[in-house]
Amino acid sequence: MADADIGKENQEETWQDNDFLTFNQQNNEESGETVKEQKPKRSSLSSSKQEDESSRKKRPRYNERTTASLTSVSELPPWMEKQHSHKYHRNVPRLVMLHDEIVSFANLMAPQPDELKVRMDLVDKVTKLVEETFEGKECSVQVFGSQATGLLLPTSDIDFVVMLPEKADDKADASNANDANEKSGKSSESKSKKEAKQTQVGNELSEKQKERKEMEAFDIEDDSHRSPLAQLGQALTTHADWKNELSYLEVVENTRVPIIKFTHGPTNLSVDICFNQETGALAADLMKRFLDAMPPLKPLTFVLKYFMLQMMIVSFLQHRERHAYNNHQNRGYEGTANTMNLGSMLLEFFELYGMDFNYLTTGISVRSDGFYFPKGAKGKREFFHQPSRPYSLSLENPFEITADVGRASFRMQLVAKSFETAMRVILSHTAEPFVPTESILASILPPTEEMLKRSTMLKVLKDAEKKEKNMAGTNGNADNNGKRINSSDSGLDTSDSE
Repeated sequence: MADADIGKENQEETWQDNDFLTFNQQNNEESGETVKEQKPKRSSLSSSKQEDESSRKKRPRYNERTTASLTSVSELPPWMEKQHSHKYHRNVPRLVMLHDEIVSFANLMAPQPDELKVRMDLVDKVTKLVEETFEGKECSVQVFGSQATGLLLPTSDIDFVVMLPEKADDKADASNANDANEKSGKSSESKSKKEAKQTQVGNELSEKQKERKEMEAFDIEDDSHRSPLAQLGQALTTHADWKNELSYLEVVENTRVPIIKFTHGPTNLSVDICFNQETGALAADLMKRFLDAMPPLKPLTFVLKYFMLQMMIVSFLQHRERHAYNNHQNRGYEGTANTMNLGSMLLEFFELYGMDFNYLTTGISVRSDGFYFPKGAKGKREFFHQPSRPYSLSLENPFEITADVGRASFRMQLVAKSFETAMRVILSHTAEPFVPTESILASILPPTEEMLKRSTMLKVLKDAEKKEKNMAGTNGNADNNGKRINSSDSGLDTSDSE
């Protein structure tokens, strides 16, 4: 893990530094190079003098200057109000500090009531437009994804699924067409080549005649000739309440799941709408149940949304709880600090998916309290093994067990390396001897402009609430004083009741 230029004379790192630092380093294993460990050279002055025992004990076991310059944070991130040294006793475990940072980060990024109201107003507005567009067709509009589960960031999309009943005549036409094709196939086998050719010519003529009749009968004002996606897209561009409020609109029909994507200009919220996809709402309901059963899932998701998929977190927590139960440790999530420590969980997550998990051979399922399965097993290989991408992440869809929801992921070896790096950075700031830093979480999750804005917004809201509370208290005292005066006039003593 050493740098390529470790042999330079001015390089004074020790192997301890390289054990924790993996940023911007060359992979010597890929180039076939073997780098030997080198001890830092001593100056002639230090080599001429012997250090006493006390000075050797005081010397740190790592190069603090080099390590801190890469991973330590010198300024407080938006989710922290006080420095660790001012908030905690020196003997408080570092993972407890990280736990509190994760909670504070989740509180910072969670949408506030005013933001949720803006989202719900947009949900109502979209629902109203869909119902007007497909009036009389018994359509239903459902929200799924992070908007439905509550695992949303302020900038998260709002996902809708519109359920429309299939036309009965479409089903009948399809059934009749299948029957006709079967009969035609059987009869053609018994006919001569000449008869088959005549039949083919006749079919071609009938198809052309059918197309001509359809063109003559086509009414450009009739929405029945357009797909539901196209109808809704048209409504968005022509409806009086919408046509001037879209900053972006795209109708994507040539895909496995056709979808409408648009951005609502006044709120700057993005919306995705699909049709007749039942798994979206089912997945949202499943995630809600996971959230009820696993309280750590929500704060960990807020942090790890910047890294990877929610199902990986669910699987990790399932196996973690089962391991604790099998070893007679804390059962459930109401146990001691070791069970509920989010810092410890985050570290274990990075260790599992950064070092221990075998992406080449193993798939993940969250059914039946969670289990792993071999990607190459019978009944799994054709759905989860990708010869061109053997290290791809395989995640079973709990509602369609032959569907791989992780198939779209890519460069998983690089993702795993980032997990490992995050684990080592956290260890460098939590394990003894630790590298000092103002924020452990910010060492792997650099603050963004959005976080800074949210921190300022929350401070303003907090000050406003405090001011309002003080005003209410002042008014309450004035009212009470007035009551006392009136009561005394009537000869009643109400001081005890007040």
